[in-house]
Amino acid sequence: MRVVQKRWGEVTIKEQGEGKNIFDATKSFSVEQTDTDYNIEQYKEILEMATHLTETIRFNDLKRKLGVLGK
Repeated sequence: MRVVQKRWGEVTIKEQGEGKNIFDATKSFSVEQTDTDYNIEQYKEILEMATHLTETIRFNDLKRKLGVLGK
């Protein structure tokens, strides 16, 4: 999948605020299917793995390492 402007599917990330169902910030981006053909469950698993990596790797380092993989 890759991030695009047109709507194929959308991923929304919400930042929890000070109360139940109150969100301080919402970010979303659209995805377009590519030849890799990941389904939404696989995409969620990759997001969870990246989230766990943030416990040990700082953002800029993780972004740089993932950028190297994408080349």
